[in-house]
Amino acid sequence: MKLDLKNKKILSVLEEDARTPLSKIASRVGLSKQVVDYRIRTMMKNGIIKDFTIHCDLTKLGYSTFGVYLRLRKLTEKTESRIIKLLADHPFTRWVVVCEGKWDMAFSMSSKNIMDFHKQLEDIIEQIGENLESYDTNIIVSLQNFYIDLLGKKDYDRLKNVWSEFASDKSVEKIDALDMKIMQELQKNSRASFVEIAQKLDSSADTIRYRVKNLVQRKILTDFKTRISLKTMGFNWYQLILDLKRLPDIEEKKFLNQMITIPHITYVVRCIGKWDFELHIYAQDNEEFRTILLKIRDALSDFIISYDTMIMFTRYKSVSIPDGVAREIIAEAEGK
Repeated sequence: MKLDLKNKKILSVLEEDARTPLSKIASRVGLSKQVVDYRIRTMMKNGIIKDFTIHCDLTKLGYSTFGVYLRLRKLTEKTESRIIKLLADHPFTRWVVVCEGKWDMAFSMSSKNIMDFHKQLEDIIEQIGENLESYDTNIIVSLQNFYIDLLGKKDYDRLKNVWSEFASDKSVEKIDALDMKIMQELQKNSRASFVEIAQKLDSSADTIRYRVKNLVQRKILTDFKTRISLKTMGFNWYQLILDLKRLPDIEEKKFLNQMITIPHITYVVRCIGKWDFELHIYAQDNEEFRTILLKIRDALSDFIISYDTMIMFTRYKSVSIPDGVAREIIAEAEGK
């Protein structure tokens, strides 16, 4: 779908902060509140805006993120649907996608430690059974977000927050059951009013407001996100997996700065495992993707050992707080 300039401006504001009030969006875009509200609802109806959600820093709650890539065999439509459901329904998976290339599916999951992850993964592998040919895993260290440059400004600041994904030995932050339930409601709709959340949780709007402010100040609740459907806007989603020579800190910073200058990169994932970085890229077609790939190869020619590319298709799950994590934290907070 084609977007006019006003809609692009609205999306750009919402990308900065999904909870931006209609009055502020209207002021920045030059429309009335009523028209902005109508345009947002229309973009949601047309699938341009998927939803409004959050990012919670699970490392502060003692959880790390692990990535898994699956190569499958004897795959029929029925078996593929079974495996997708298995992964999407798993209480600790955060992200599930079907892809094409070296791997057929990819997912990430949250675990308290390596042993928990190993146990969860072994259970999944056993259930996949004979349809699994091979798999690879990695530890996700961090994720650098980029703004989607809808306005075509060369000087547009495309860097968002860096999300930590691997828990360190630092003391774990404590939250109670109400904190977690508030974040679960915001994960469903980060534009929900404090009054709406309070009604659902049998609390007061002032209490909810205070709790959200506190979670933000403690950097547990880090982002209010707007998920935009690039597919609806005519873009394909690609992933580039890079295995690099060891990068000194100064060279890694230079690498990230070079990524900022390359259009259409949505985020860069830092990993420990078989590869070092995952670059997620949107492009209108394979030809445009190859142009972007050539720019990346030129910029990193001194460092690349090898790379793989994949076409990413349907994303079947994408959450910041998996149900299993929420249940564990609530049970611990309530002494169960």
